[in-house]
Amino acid sequence: MPEFGRRQYRETRAETSDMMKWVISSAVAVLIAGLFFSYRLLIHPGNPDPLLNKRGAFAEMVQRNAFSADQLLEHPSISIAVVSIRFGNKVYRVPRNYLVDLDRSAVAPNPRTTTFEIHVLLPGLTPRNANNADRFIEHPYRDGFHDQVSATIRGGQEELDFSERKGQWERRCEQKGQGEFREVESGYKLCQADSDLFMRGTTEGPLIFACNKISDKNPYCTLAEHTGAEYGVLNLEFSRKYVYQADEIRKRFRALLDSFAEN
Repeated sequence: MPEFGRRQYRETRAETSDMMKWVISSAVAVLIAGLFFSYRLLIHPGNPDPLLNKRGAFAEMVQRNAFSADQLLEHPSISIAVVSIRFGNKVYRVPRNYLVDLDRSAVAPNPRTTTFEIHVLLPGLTPRNANNADRFIEHPYRDGFHDQVSATIRGGQEELDFSERKGQWERRCEQKGQGEFREVESGYKLCQADSDLFMRGTTEGPLIFACNKISDKNPYCTLAEHTGAEYGVLNLEFSRKYVYQADEIRKRFRALLDSFAEN
């Protein structure tokens, strides 16, 4: 018994020694990792803004239908750092405080599939800043757009054919509405169908858009337009209270978007 006991004791001491070495090594490794993490967190923190992450951590984040409210992923910021975006035949340099969404490949961004979203306030198409941040609506489809314009510059499809779109609007009016457009005000024509359909003749072709019924809780309008980059669709959404300013909103936003273009 004593021999067995001594042999067990010696073996246990050896095992304990090895175990202590392992514990000490593990503790040192944890300590080093902790120091590195503290350095990253306190001294050299990571970029909290995914749109400004140079490693492309925000790549392919959206993958959504631009009309679907419940899929919106919003990342507001008041930073004025510039984000470079290749879209269609243009490169846009957009200040960060205009952007809420950016969907592009991190490896090889395709200017024909990239989609990005801009939010501004009417009447001046003002971006987010420290003084107005509380006026930007996080869930405009639920809480109302108020003075906010949500603009989605969406790739993945060809530019709209407005002649074809005008025909679609007229057929929709015939099949689901009053059968014809009637003059309302400021040169706009209205057909009350499943939605309120609007048209207006302009020097650039027909202005065509739709609005929720005014009886809805938070009625808003949706207007599709050329992007100016020879590809994709510009989709503008804004409160119905601005319905008869739709043409002006469209022109001014296109001018704003063009002002971001490098070429």
